[in-house]
Amino acid sequence: MQISLQRISTLFDADSFVDHHPAEESHFVCGVGFINSVKSFLVMNRGQDCTFRGSGQWRTAKQIISTVAQARAQRAPLIYVQDHPGTASSFDSTKVLSPDMSRLLLSPTGMGKVSASLAELAETSLLISAILGPTSGPLALPIMLADLVLMTQKGALCMGRPDMVKAMLAEQSDLYSLGGKEVHYRGSGSVQLAFEDESSLFECVRSLVGGIGKKGAKATLEYEEPDVVDFGKLIPADHRMPYDMHHVLRSFIDKGSFTELNAEYAREALTGYALIEGRSVAIVANNPRYSSGAIHRNSATKMAKMINIAAKTGMPIIFVADIPGFMIGREAEISGIFSGAAELFRAHVRCNVPKLLLVARKAYTGGVYAMCGPGFDPVAVLAYPRAHVGVFSPDTMNKVMSGADEATKDTIRKLADEIANPELLKADGLITDVIRIEDTRQQVVRYLFPT
Repeated sequence: MQISLQRISTLFDADSFVDHHPAEESHFVCGVGFINSVKSFLVMNRGQDCTFRGSGQWRTAKQIISTVAQARAQRAPLIYVQDHPGTASSFDSTKVLSPDMSRLLLSPTGMGKVSASLAELAETSLLISAILGPTSGPLALPIMLADLVLMTQKGALCMGRPDMVKAMLAEQSDLYSLGGKEVHYRGSGSVQLAFEDESSLFECVRSLVGGIGKKGAKATLEYEEPDVVDFGKLIPADHRMPYDMHHVLRSFIDKGSFTELNAEYAREALTGYALIEGRSVAIVANNPRYSSGAIHRNSATKMAKMINIAAKTGMPIIFVADIPGFMIGREAEISGIFSGAAELFRAHVRCNVPKLLLVARKAYTGGVYAMCGPGFDPVAVLAYPRAHVGVFSPDTMNKVMSGADEATKDTIRKLADEIANPELLKADGLITDVIRIEDTRQQVVRYLFPT
């Protein structure tokens, strides 16, 4: 069996896939079928089943555009699978040149239109890219339009091939130093999930589409209760002491259900999806184990991506805050922290799913808004009893008092009391409720899945 047919049979429900162009030779397979009973479209490079031919690639562009248009019209998920054509283990730019290259680049129905079509699709539908082998240049650009980019150990993604880098920049490199897992999963954050092999990658795609691809659907599998934990030890009382937010999440989500995205990138933010009583939820949390949980430029982008995925799939979002605010300082300003905040705020207002904010230990200044606080229409703002919520930390407020007059000191004392006591904020109607940490699961279900 051809490799491309094996991949289709692994990814799609049995006998459900229909090839849109079965009689035409091209570099890609384009069609539609069902993945865990969800109608899904496919654009897939044939990989080793084909060799590069310029005319074949020309026909491919039109076929891809047609399939993407159908997926967009039906607001259905689309899986874009890229592999290296032929059997060569490295790229040689001379092998991809063809007489119709200018037409492929400049025609309104060439590769530019492929990227434009996928960009339009990604505005409303879930787009998942899978990188199974090395790819670069115009073929790589559409991959990065995806909500989720998945890569195997054999995958590589680079803007320019090593021979082009050498010719234009006089730099020696290879495919994997330019665009392998270490570069894009850990370094750039362009790849959200990495896998040892393609069978585990396709298993994840089936899970993604079958779970988060069904708007608000309850999982058919039995859910497992979280492990028994010592709730009193999950969050240190000292607000300056780091801890791992993963432990808090695992205390209330279904056991073993959490899939983390970009786990090794911008680790001060923690994003992914999980089940609570068998229902899919998106998770956006601060992790004070890294950078005290402050939001940097990269973590803002990471959070916005998860919010956008939730918007397309209908997953409600749980925001778990332990955040001093957006990162400050010269490096933060140069990085574009304001652009990151703007990107995050736009994601919030475009996302119309139920959203809940839980303040685990602290939420100060703009960090309250970054985590979808009041003004961004959360269904509830909850806080644990020892949580601090306000403009500054009580320590900062006390430092300010040293140079203040007596009237200002009275104001500062009142603010410090409110910040350190969420019950006062609840009494003033500024937050919804103060809950015990052991009641988190029950309260999340109450607000996100009201009956």
